[in-house]
Amino acid sequence: MTKKKPLGEDDDVSPSIVDSSEGSDSEESNEEPYDSDADENYNDNEPIDSGDEGSDEGSDAGFEDQGSDSDEDSDQEEESASDSYSETELKIEPTLTPPPPPSFKNSGSVRSAVHERELEKVFDSAAVGHNQSLLHVDDLSSDDEEGNNTIGRVPLHWYDEYDHIGYDVKGEKVMKGTVGDGEGESGVFDELQDSLSKLNDPNKRFTIYDSLNAKEVTLTPREIEVIRRIQAGAYAHPEHEGNPDYVDYFSSEKEISGINSGRPEPKRNFQGSKIEALMVRRLLKRLKDGKIDMDYLTGKKKDMNPKKEEKDDPFLMWKGGEEDELLYRKGPTHIAAAKAKPPSTAESYNPPEEYIPNAEELEAWDKLDVEDRPYGLVVPKKFKNLRSVGAYQHSLRERFERCLDLYLAPREMKRRLNIDPESLVPQLPKPQDLKPYPSIKCVEFNTPGKPKIRDVTVSGDGQYMCSAAEDGYVRLWEIHTGRLMKSWNIGEMAGENGETATVSSVEWNPVSGRNLILACSGSSVFVLGSGTGGEEDCETTSVLAETCVGKVKGGVVMSEKVQRVVKWNVLKVEERGVSKFSTISGPLVHIKLNTKTTLSSWHSKGDYFVTVSPSAGAAAVLIHQLTKGTTQQPFGKTKGAIGDAKFHPTKPFLFVATQQYVKIYHLLKQTMVKKLLPNCKHLTSISIHSSGDHVICGTLDRKLIWFDLDLSAKPYKTLRYHTKAIRAASFHKSHPLMASCSDDGDVHVFHARVYDDLMRNPLIVPVKILKGHEVVGRLGGLGLVWCRRLPWLITCGADGRIVLWQDL
Repeated sequence: MTKKKPLGEDDDVSPSIVDSSEGSDSEESNEEPYDSDADENYNDNEPIDSGDEGSDEGSDAGFEDQGSDSDEDSDQEEESASDSYSETELKIEPTLTPPPPPSFKNSGSVRSAVHERELEKVFDSAAVGHNQSLLHVDDLSSDDEEGNNTIGRVPLHWYDEYDHIGYDVKGEKVMKGTVGDGEGESGVFDELQDSLSKLNDPNKRFTIYDSLNAKEVTLTPREIEVIRRIQAGAYAHPEHEGNPDYVDYFSSEKEISGINSGRPEPKRNFQGSKIEALMVRRLLKRLKDGKIDMDYLTGKKKDMNPKKEEKDDPFLMWKGGEEDELLYRKGPTHIAAAKAKPPSTAESYNPPEEYIPNAEELEAWDKLDVEDRPYGLVVPKKFKNLRSVGAYQHSLRERFERCLDLYLAPREMKRRLNIDPESLVPQLPKPQDLKPYPSIKCVEFNTPGKPKIRDVTVSGDGQYMCSAAEDGYVRLWEIHTGRLMKSWNIGEMAGENGETATVSSVEWNPVSGRNLILACSGSSVFVLGSGTGGEEDCETTSVLAETCVGKVKGGVVMSEKVQRVVKWNVLKVEERGVSKFSTISGPLVHIKLNTKTTLSSWHSKGDYFVTVSPSAGAAAVLIHQLTKGTTQQPFGKTKGAIGDAKFHPTKPFLFVATQQYVKIYHLLKQTMVKKLLPNCKHLTSISIHSSGDHVICGTLDRKLIWFDLDLSAKPYKTLRYHTKAIRAASFHKSHPLMASCSDDGDVHVFHARVYDDLMRNPLIVPVKILKGHEVVGRLGGLGLVWCRRLPWLITCGADGRIVLWQDL
């Protein structure tokens, strides 16, 4: 065989692989065959890829030359060397330099010992170089690795009890081999035969038995070297570098000038685009020719072609042999089923004590439907461990109901909008910035006997207050001190059969200087003189009262229809007024009606007033004039029960509230102007803003409805904040305030600003909740009134209290 290239250029020794059969008789060589005691030639503590400390570079250089060459001669030589390895014993014979002088051959000489150690290194490096050259064999084909037995990738221990190891592709049994099984007498004989053959044939050491193919396989030198390197803890291939050196392709040092910096801008950046210029010329040409217009250029029109008109062209009624249209019709979008609810803490085998029900709770659960129970069909129980938990008795039922939901329950896609909830809430100013408004209870008026107070009213100067009680008394109070000044029992005069009638409504004359009070009790309406005010006010009141009394005594001619339902009477006044200038005090005029009167209200001029009798039919609404002592019946017939009526503050309009509608009538034209639709069950009260363009209504179904007359006949705002029926709601005459009282005993105060600019909507801000009344017999707050000049509020309720709230 040809000699290989030396390991390194600087080495003195060039090992080569020779046939051991040629020099087997020579005893001068100290080297051993490759397969004898190979493990002793290598030290695990030393590097595997090198023979000595300085042989790394030489061995690497040898690897580059000992690999696969392009020449066919070298390939054939290496193939013949690898093939002959199994038949003949390979032996490493180093080529030595000329022997040293005889003086160095003495056994005790130091130089001879050094020479022997160098010689050992040469042998080691030669063996390592040979082993490494084995890993560069190019014949890496795996065609010969395919097994002869095609039984598939199955474990062979499946067939330990059988005489075969599986079946081939034809379905025939593949019988077991008799070599290497080690069972029975023949197996022991085979082992002895193998041991003897290993002594005679050194290659037998590297022979293994392939149980799948039932044959012996001799490991090649390359496979032996790979196994040795893996056992030694090294990589299978010596050229594999586990930790290669990092190559810094880009320097970490910042250069003074970059690669692309300092380049001048290209000329194309300073010139117009030729393609864009061509497109502009084409568009201008089409624009001049009339093929396009400016709407097409601006994007308002997408197509310049005229739309084809749909004509009733003939068509085939039957399409013949075409496929069914249902095959081409798109089906509904697939919607994934809702996932089942995950188990809760109550379904644990060891739930907390608060989840375990007692006997009373179990009885209550049995009476409820499954949907209303806290945990459905599950009854929480506690077990010692998970092994003690039995089968779930309702599993089939729950699975069946789940299948019904998946099969029968319709599914629908609902688009969820990711909207910030705070963005939906209007940005309202802070209540502290909207003062003044009533916030603190200042004075509480104690009524004797604590009867239910139905209504309250305040004088024009804000000094006195009148209350209408259920015991039939109209009481006059001083606001600042809470002192009871006068009491008039009009309930006895209005009562029938010796019974005392309830005073349902009371209102002070809105004109300053006219100290007259309008009160309703039973089926009667009384005009009372308060006996308050200065000298001029008392004179004005006296003149008005004398005029009214004179007209009534003189007998005013009224229509027969009105005379049947109304009767005016003059009462004698004998008591002295509160003021020293007053000459009249108490009831002056008594107006008798046929049915019960529930409400009365003054006109803003202080001469006319309206009364409401819900059960009077066509005479439910009557308009009276105090200076002439006359009464008018504006309606010939009415639809529905009328609950309230108010005059417009500036226009000749009359607001009439039925149970479900608010109708506005023009008194001069005698026509209905508008019909408001509150969308409620029962109206209780109405209040008109001082501007006359806004109306609020209180209802029994806990709604406060705001109407903007310039906007629509439907509600502008519907507020629902009370927990029970609203009994009264009112605007302030001079301040942007609004309040409502309810049967829940609370009074809600709002900042209600109305702008002169019609483009701005009213501003409604809740500012305060006043709690000053108790609920008695399902009734709470019954009435309220604002002071005309100050932001003070007076409320009354079923508990007999009258409370003054101020802005302190």
